[in-house]
Amino acid sequence: MSKIAKSEAPRALKSEFLGRPPFLSLWGARMGLLVLFLFGFTPRILQAQTTASNGSKSDLAGNVTASGGAVLVGARVRLIARSNAATVPPLQAETDENGHYEFRQLVAGDYTITVEADGFKKLEKQILVRPREHTVQDLRLEVTAVSEKVEVNATEAAVSTENSSAPVALVTNSQLVTIPTAQEKVKEIIPVTPGVVQTLDSKLVFKGSDENQSLLIINSTRNTDPVTGSFGITVPTDTVESFAVYKTPYDASLGSFSGGLTTIQTKSPNDAWDFNVTKLGITVLGKNGHTAGIGGATPAISFDAPLIAHKLLLSESFLYEMKKTTVEGLAWPNDISKRQGFNSFTTLEAILSKNHLLNITLNAFPLRTNHIDISALVPQPASNNLNQSGVAVAVSDRYLFDSGSVLSTIAQYTRFDSNAQGQGTAEMLITPQGWNGNYFNAWSRRAKELQFLSNYEFSKKQWLGTHEIRMGADIDWRSYFGTTTSHSIQILRADNSLEETIDFSGAPAQTASDTIVAEFVQDHWLPFSQLSVDLGLRLSTETSGWPAALAPRLGLAYSPGKDEKTVIRAGAGLFYGVLPLLAATWSANPNRTITEFDPTGLPMGPAITYRNVYTAGLNPLVSPLPSAVPDTSPRNVTWNLGLVRKVGKATQAELGYLNSHTSYLFAVQPFTAALPTDSSFTALTNTGSSRYHELETSLHFRFRQCNEVKASYVWSLARGDENSLSNVMIPFAAPVIRPDVYGISPSDIPHRVIAWGIFSAPWQITISPLVDIHSGFPYSAVDVAQEYVGGPNGRRFPNFFSLDFKAYRTFRIPFLKGRGSKIHHFRLGVYSLNVTNHGNFNAVYNNVTSPNFGQFVGLLYRHEGLTLDFVD
Repeated sequence: MSKIAKSEAPRALKSEFLGRPPFLSLWGARMGLLVLFLFGFTPRILQAQTTASNGSKSDLAGNVTASGGAVLVGARVRLIARSNAATVPPLQAETDENGHYEFRQLVAGDYTITVEADGFKKLEKQILVRPREHTVQDLRLEVTAVSEKVEVNATEAAVSTENSSAPVALVTNSQLVTIPTAQEKVKEIIPVTPGVVQTLDSKLVFKGSDENQSLLIINSTRNTDPVTGSFGITVPTDTVESFAVYKTPYDASLGSFSGGLTTIQTKSPNDAWDFNVTKLGITVLGKNGHTAGIGGATPAISFDAPLIAHKLLLSESFLYEMKKTTVEGLAWPNDISKRQGFNSFTTLEAILSKNHLLNITLNAFPLRTNHIDISALVPQPASNNLNQSGVAVAVSDRYLFDSGSVLSTIAQYTRFDSNAQGQGTAEMLITPQGWNGNYFNAWSRRAKELQFLSNYEFSKKQWLGTHEIRMGADIDWRSYFGTTTSHSIQILRADNSLEETIDFSGAPAQTASDTIVAEFVQDHWLPFSQLSVDLGLRLSTETSGWPAALAPRLGLAYSPGKDEKTVIRAGAGLFYGVLPLLAATWSANPNRTITEFDPTGLPMGPAITYRNVYTAGLNPLVSPLPSAVPDTSPRNVTWNLGLVRKVGKATQAELGYLNSHTSYLFAVQPFTAALPTDSSFTALTNTGSSRYHELETSLHFRFRQCNEVKASYVWSLARGDENSLSNVMIPFAAPVIRPDVYGISPSDIPHRVIAWGIFSAPWQITISPLVDIHSGFPYSAVDVAQEYVGGPNGRRFPNFFSLDFKAYRTFRIPFLKGRGSKIHHFRLGVYSLNVTNHGNFNAVYNNVTSPNFGQFVGLLYRHEGLTLDFVD
């Protein structure tokens, strides 16, 4: 019997409730209460209103047999949506006494079906479920002892019109641990996605938008730092079922972001006792051809416990992490950044009936990183330590009515504490050769977030085609309390004489809160089998943002031929981000006092104090200041046009164009008064903007079930305000604030080729290469006072090239069997990052007065190692 899996749908949450104007506040409150009543407490009313038949959706069924033809009883079958992963949750079933499995009432589209049975090789296959059809898919497993032969047998490539905004990447757990990256983590794989860039300071940028404008959803709830919006919350790798990255998520149930979207779906507990030590992850730290102790350890364990068989299931994944990273360009042993912490994810699943599933999850994620930002130009004394800790508790209820409609309700509480500090209180020194002294700023933040999401999916309706209608409400409350202090900065010339000093005042405590309420309706309309239309409307209000934000969405997918070998996708949508709580407390940051000196060491004039204010789009030197709290949030318009073509049986080619424009971005601009006696300001404005254009072409080839190759070329152009709030304040405050200029974005990469593959080689070896080639990152030249020389980001690093490689083989552990004669295995592998040892640098002497001006440093040398994992 299948059990209902928890929804993966990023029912994103939140949007905006504001106390002005009064009629909007009252209307929003009434709508919120109405939705809570209808969707949270009256399922019987909803059930009585839905009368469509069970046969309105597609079905998938089949038999699982061994290679000799014997039926397999109790084989574990999982079904994961590919083309519509944002709205369809993974499903799980076990084969009955006849080896039969069945999934009913499916949304048509592309799926990945996975089958596992003790003593047999895991099978993974891609299938296409067509609208209103009963699909039969029989599956055959090979025993573990059978040796593999390398044969290129094409797997049918499926192209579907079911989803107008398919993810640009959908990565399963097996791909996550196979593709060669520095760490087997979701955040390490995301930059492999076309259109996503990881900058030199490790920020993720989606379609030209900073990480804090994007959204990370884990099991349908928002999981970003409530203060900064960064992807600070993680889950253990073992608990990740799959994750998807979207650049064009036109689903109106998704809100509170103006950039990209990443969704993570975690695994459901197994209905059987199990315990695994899945990883040791011990590495050796090497330096100058010699070992220098333990470089890292990432032991991980997981277990499943059916507390009440078939009724109450418990699972736990625990990952401890200790990793030391060496930075080239600094002297040993003062070149190490160390991170240490753990991540625990617990799931309690109650199967209340065949139609009713209740889940409780608990995620804890403390992490401490020392010298997080060291580089060839930032030694350890001038670096930062970053600590974070937190917990997220979520309760999810999902009910499937006999009519086929579904009611999902989720509540989550998140506590996220963080603090950062330098290595001491000595003055910070900024020289043409880099930084010295101690970093100038320290902060501490205690943040909380409470989310409530309710979503009701009606059974299919027939009117000029088929309609799948969903509607619901999101409520999100965030708050934080923080403190920040800063000490003096000295800017020095090449001869170490004093150019400028920056002193800081004391700052009051920082407190801010924000409430967002949103209602949405979404219709997935199939006028006929070759066309799908996604229509959505989202209305949100925010107490410290837009009083009313109306966000329409439209997506189309059309196949001109009945064979669906070609699909044209197009769409457009309006997206509203949330107010960064850092923006709400901008005026509570320390004020800056700047004094300039001549070459003899004498002040060139009176000191100028810059007071922190929010000015919206006004010039504070000539206009009265507006409210101290911002009343807008970033707004984005995205549209795209793409073509997907099935070539032969196993290859899928894609060509697409994307245009993204974000306005009302928060940017920082200094305003200097004409007279020293008048007030000067460091103003936070809402007039920033960014633009992004992208042309992508890609090929995806699959063969022999689990073998695949994906290659993409992306041309892009990214422009925006240099002093965006993200660039000035996240993750650390910038020591020098220059005048804001609109120009080339730090993430601008005009050309990029990225390709990866997973292959089954002889002797049961799996190999995975990853190639990344792209234009060098831009950087700015500055003068002795750290002001721009020429336009910002007018120069570039050398082109980047990296070839990474991983290979492993799975071995059976002899004489060890688990409960039910379960066979255990271990996986032994090797990896090499930057195999060719190409000169990829991470720092440059950008000061024109430096004797090393234009010299690149911090070469990322080749790294090699062994992996040892325990698998089932």
